[in-house]
Formats: sequence, structure tokens, C-alpha cells
Amino acid sequence: MCGIFAYIGDRQAVALLVAALKRMEYRGYDSAGVGIHGTPIKICKNLGKVKGLETKCQGESASLEGTCGIAHTRWATHGKPSDENSHPHTTADNGVAVVHNGVIENYMTLKAQLTKKGYVFVSQTDTELLAHLIQDLKKEMPELTWTQIVAMGMSLCEGAYGVAFVFADDPDLIIGARKGSPLILGVGKNEYMLASDGAAIVEHTKDVVYLRDGEIVEMRRTGYNIQDLNKVAREVRGEFSPRIPGSPQAIRENPIVRLELSLEEIEKGGYEHFMLKEIMDQPNALRNALRGRLHCEDGKWSIKLGGLEKVEGQNGTLDRMINAKRIIIAACGTSAHSGLIAKYAFEGLAELPVEVEYASEFRYRRPIIYPEDVVIAISQSGETADTLEAIKIAQEHKALAFGIVNVVGSSIARLTDAGVYLHAGPEIGVASTKAFTGQVIMILLVALQVAFHRKTISQDQLNTYCEELEKVPTLMEEWLAPLAAQAMLIAKYFRLANNAIFCGCGIQLPVALEGALKLKEISYIHAEGFSAAEVKHGALTLIRNFIPCVVIAMKSDPAYEAIQATVEEFRSKDAALVILTDVGNTDFDEIANFVIHCPHTKTEFEPLLTAVPLQLLSYHIAKMRGCEIDQPRNLAKSVTVE
Repeated sequence: MCGIFAYIGDRQAVALLVAALKRMEYRGYDSAGVGIHGTPIKICKNLGKVKGLETKCQGESASLEGTCGIAHTRWATHGKPSDENSHPHTTADNGVAVVHNGVIENYMTLKAQLTKKGYVFVSQTDTELLAHLIQDLKKEMPELTWTQIVAMGMSLCEGAYGVAFVFADDPDLIIGARKGSPLILGVGKNEYMLASDGAAIVEHTKDVVYLRDGEIVEMRRTGYNIQDLNKVAREVRGEFSPRIPGSPQAIRENPIVRLELSLEEIEKGGYEHFMLKEIMDQPNALRNALRGRLHCEDGKWSIKLGGLEKVEGQNGTLDRMINAKRIIIAACGTSAHSGLIAKYAFEGLAELPVEVEYASEFRYRRPIIYPEDVVIAISQSGETADTLEAIKIAQEHKALAFGIVNVVGSSIARLTDAGVYLHAGPEIGVASTKAFTGQVIMILLVALQVAFHRKTISQDQLNTYCEELEKVPTLMEEWLAPLAAQAMLIAKYFRLANNAIFCGCGIQLPVALEGALKLKEISYIHAEGFSAAEVKHGALTLIRNFIPCVVIAMKSDPAYEAIQATVEEFRSKDAALVILTDVGNTDFDEIANFVIHCPHTKTEFEPLLTAVPLQLLSYHIAKMRGCEIDQPRNLAKSVTVE
């Protein structure tokens, strides 16, 4: 949610700022703006798309010259979308400007205090408060540096934030800070960038520093300095006299690392939409997930996951999983659906009890967690606020926190005790596709590894599973072209629907839920997912003539006969039936309006395949309805606020 980019160097900033905002459009936003250093600071903001901001900036190009600036795409949390509420926000004299991701929970209290002092607020946002707060502290303590002032100000704020400030009286300074909201420092040659997303930096440099929670960074053209924000604030409060900002007590040594992202990966590559590109890229993404992790030697297969072998010894990660009392999975949205598949995999293969929790619910109750538990956090971005809080709760109870994420270096990857990356590549479309199947395949690898070491599956069984799993990317690749044509045909019949039903049983129920989510996310059609065996307990009232009903009916499903009975009942209500079933299965040929035949694989791996036609069907329906597929209304790619 929201996007931050800041630049300081020798190049003209405004074009760089606008280009960076375009790279982050996929995150979801309602307005955009830039701030260029000057006396006073020059601001240009626009309600709507970045393209509109770009046009506005071109019209004001003479007044927006400068080589130091900040930029932002806003997702409204406080106040409706408008020019006044968009970022950057400034003081009355445009002496301080700020962009901000996150939510300041105590902003009403702080705003009331500043209002009594005579400060006038022109927006409804919590962000404007930060500019006035920093200016007020500077007036009270003029002897302090801007870094110390920002540290003092942000330490007064409760909630989550990623911020970047510029100051009219210092043309060679940008200050950033983070707490709960990601920031990445890009290190160039005599230039530095600060961004909430690596996609905004990658075309300029691949040398980056990931700011840790609670850190503040001072950026100048000659270099940067990272410190512990709270330590700087405590030092100031202790003496009310400036210490050297880089003192040993506060300074941090964050390593420069290579950004694992390429410019080609964040381009459409000839596809009309990122979502379609990412659907079609799934065979390659699954191969990348398996590469270096499946090994066969002398006919014996093994699984190597560095995240499970991260800690050696009796209390290592793998040992703790093998001996776990139970597994708790915390996730949101699509990741929660992959977590439900994990429940079937871990219980069926490793014989471990599993509970799946919405992280957004988990954090607001008092969960009973034991030190012998393992909490698995699943997130595509690795920045989901609710999931991060679930991890902290797990660690407070001394449970092992294990992460499954796609974005390298993300907050969840750094906060958890151990974990694995999907290596699916960047996912730009808001509706998750290849990250979902990437999560599922990683879950299966972890479950198989734990099962083998718990001796709930034999070496022969592991060999069979690994052989079949290795074939899945090729099965999917060979199926995609004819499947895409069939999905387009089916979409023509259902594009005008107002409601849709998705059904599955067992390990296919989460796939049905995911299919319903995909359709509602990008086509705005109301869709619900149900257990095929549960429909008769209430949801049957929704079935009527012509309503699309998508049913996953794989013959390997223990509830196959119950699913057949449900299909017959749907047919008796004149529903429009789309059936997903095995290649060669003719049971539904005379019943269904459309039958999609899926390639054969092991039952546990079937969700990797059955998810794909539902993604394509949703995509083509949304396209025919003229929906904004990559950036659906009201949604953001990464939900980094509560």
C-alpha cells in the first residue's frame, strides 16, 4: 500500500521521482505527488493516476528544477482521496515536507496539542501532523540537528510508519525512518535513493541497504548514515544537547546487498497485462522454486531446504519442526488459502496437527501458543502488517517462527527465525497467481521433508513424490496454451454474470476459495467458495437458473461421489456448470456445460494445476468486462497497515 521514493544526487529529480512512482503503481493508490527541494520546497500533487501527475509536472517544469526530492503514491486511510490529502505534506511555510506510509495511531492527540499552539491543518490526514510536529520541535530545540529532531518526533508517534523528509534550509539532506513499514536505501555513485519497493530502485542501482525496524537514515550526496532512532531520541532527552549523530552509541552497520530483481522482470514482456504474464510464467516460477532443492542420487531422492537447515544441533529448525506439538499457520487473503492446503499436506504427510488462522484475527485475540509449537507465516510481499504482528506474538511465546515469502530481504524474512523463499520473481499484478502456486509448492516441499524425517513416509514414497513433483512444471506448461483458449471461450458465456459459486472438497476446497477470490478481485463479480459437500446445509438457496457454478471434481478426492451428487443437484436447478476433473473422466460430459480436463498428478499436487484454469477464467472475464485487471479498485498489492 502506498509508495515512497526519495532521491538526492546530481540529476534532475522530478523525472526520476515520477518514473519511480510508475514502477510502484501496482501497489495500489488514489493520488500522487512530488516535492522538490527549494526555498520554499516546491510541491506538485494530483488526484488520480501518476500519468496525470506527470502531465502536471511537465507544465510546471521550470519551477520544479532541483536535484533533491521526495515522491509518493497515496492509498487513502485518513481522509478521502483529494489533492489536499495527497502527499507530500508540508508546514505552512513549506519549510518541511514529508511523505509517509503507515498509520500514526495517536495522531489525534498530537494534532490537538499542535492545534492549541496555533498550527493550522489543511488536510484530513495523519501525515500532515508529522511536518508540523518536526517544525515545532525544531523551534523548541534549534540547537539540535534535523536527524535528532526527526528521531525525537517519530519516537512520539505510535503505530507504523515509513517516512522521508526534506528541509528547505538544507539542500543536501533527506532523512528517512521506518517502523513496521519497509524502506530500502539505494546506493549509487554520488547519489542515493530511498524507496518502499525495490522496483523503484532497480533501474538505477542494485546495491541496496534494507533498513531495519526502528532505524533512521541521513542521506547526503557524499554518503549516508544509519542510526538507531530510539537511541538517538534517548540521547537527546538525556541531555537536550547535541551529540555527534554518528556516535558509537547510536550508529548502525547495515550491510550493502545486491537487489535480487531485474528490470526485465518488472516489464510486461509483450503481454497485455502483468496478471496474464504471471499466469503464463508459472511453469518457470515452479521450476525456480524446485531448482537446487530436489536432488536424485543413485535412484534416491532428497530435499534440501537451506531454511530448514539454518540452525544446527538438537534445537535446529528441522528438529523443532519434526518434534513440534502442532503447527499454526498465520496468513491473509490468498496466502491463507495456501495455508489451508498446507493443513492437508502436513496432516496427511507428516501426521502433524495444523491450525490455520487469519493473521488479522490471530493478533486481536489471546491465542494459546506453546514453545513446542511452530508458527508458519505466509506472505507474498513479506510486509503484510497483520502477519508481522502474528510472528511477534509467536516469538513472545517462544514458538519457532518460520516464514514462507517471495520478496528477498522483506520484513518477514528478517524477523522470522528461519524460512524459505519462493523465488517466483516479482509479482506485479495485485491479484496473486504465481505467488500462490509458488507458496503451495514450497509448502509441499517443507511437508515432504518433515514427513520423511518424522518417518511417516518411506524413502520409496519420497522417491515417488519427488518424481511426480518434478514433472508438474512441464505438465502445466504443455497444458497452458489449450487451457487459455478454453478459458477464453467459457468467459464469453459468463462475462455478464452477477454472482458465481465455486465448490471443492478436501485439498481442493482452498482452490475453490481462491478461485472465488480471484473472480471477485478483478472482475467485481460477487463470488463465493464452498465445500461441495456443505452446500446442502444452506448455500443451496443461492443456486438457480443460469448462475455459474464451478466445481472441482477430481476422481482422487475421497468425497468424489458426494461431489457428483452436488453436481446433479446443481443441474436440477438449471445452474450453468463448469467442471474441473481428470483427463479421461467422462462422468460429467452429459451434465456440465463445460468440462475442463486437468493433467494427472498425485492428489497432494493437484491444487498446483487446478488453480490455473480458475486464474485464467477470472482474467478473461475481467478483460471482457473492461475491468482494470492489474490494479483493481480499492485493492493494494501489499497491505502494510492494520
